[in-house]
This record gives sequence, C-alpha cells and structure tokens, in this order.
Amino acid sequence: MKTNFFEQISTFAFEGNMLLNIHNDNKGQLTVSVVLRKGEISATAGNTLPPMTIGGTAAELDEGFFTELATPVKQTIGLVNNLETYQKELEKAKNKNTANSKKVKTADEAGDDNDSDEANDLFAQQADDKQAKAEKKRLFDEAMERAKELAKQMKYTEALAQLPDPTDYPEQVETLNKRRKEIQAGKETYDKLTQQFND
Repeated sequence: MKTNFFEQISTFAFEGNMLLNIHNDNKGQLTVSVVLRKGEISATAGNTLPPMTIGGTAAELDEGFFTELATPVKQTIGLVNNLETYQKELEKAKNKNTANSKKVKTADEAGDDNDSDEANDLFAQQADDKQAKAEKKRLFDEAMERAKELAKQMKYTEALAQLPDPTDYPEQVETLNKRRKEIQAGKETYDKLTQQFND
C-alpha cells in the first residue's frame, strides 16, 4: 500500500528531529503528539517545548492531520530558529566579553595605564549587553504574542508550547505563570465542553 505520509512531512522543511508518539485508546480514538528537536539548542532553551497534540479517529486523522499540523509546526520551527539565532548571538557576546577581559588583564600586567582604552571597552561591553537584552526581550514579546493569538483561536496546546521557558526569563516568571494559568484554564474549559459534546 502506497502512502504519501513522508512526502507530506518533507513539506514542513524542518531541520532536526520530528518525534511522533501515537496513543490509541479503547474507543478508537488516536492521539498523536509531535515534538520538534534541534540538536544545537540547549535543553533549557528549546528542548522543553511541550508537544503539539492532535486527536481523532483514524479516518479523521487521515483526512486532516497535516492541515492541522501545518501552522503549529511552522510556528515551532520559527521559535526554534529564533532560539538558535539567539544562542549563537549570546555565544558571540560571551566570546567577545572574554576576549575583552583578557585584553584588560594583559594591559594591567604590562602596566598599561591607558584609561581611555579601558573606558572604551567598558562602553562596548555595555552596548553588547543592551543589544543582547533587547534581542531577548524581542524574542519574549514575540513568543507571548504568538501564545495569545493561538489561545484566541482555541489552540491551547500550541499556545502553551509558545510560552517561553521561565528559567530563561527569571524576571518574567510571574507574568509567565499567570499567562500559563490563563491558557490552561481555557484549555480545561474547552476540553470539558468538547467531552460533553462528544458524549
């Protein structure tokens, strides 16, 4: 029997691993969890994203699995790529700061008292820090906006997946916990209504 399953998956154009987990209950309902992983991203940054979950009968999944999955996969790919870019920029900033601190140590050891060079390095480091903070804030704001839009569309699982990891944003833990609770409450209400409708 020929299927076009892998051709459909290849249209997502992702790099890394797509992990599929299929659960079959005793009522003929299937639940498919999809997780995207990219090796370069640290565990705290990208590999803690919750799975995208789609459920239905086998016929329903045959009919609409890839349609339902297309948008969240694109959004997750965007998020993962943003995280990867952010990590690379962060690594560059770290390397630059390390190089600058080595220059300062070398100058101190040589007895170089040129204060203007030290001041220039200090300002360069502050500019790098500001740029890294601005980029981090931009990524946070974008992720929160995506989560808000998905929650409005009642795509609660995907909305939860878009929320940034609190360990990456310790100053925003309260905001993240509040938003997570709001989305989780919406999901629970939606699930109850769906369950009542199906019963």
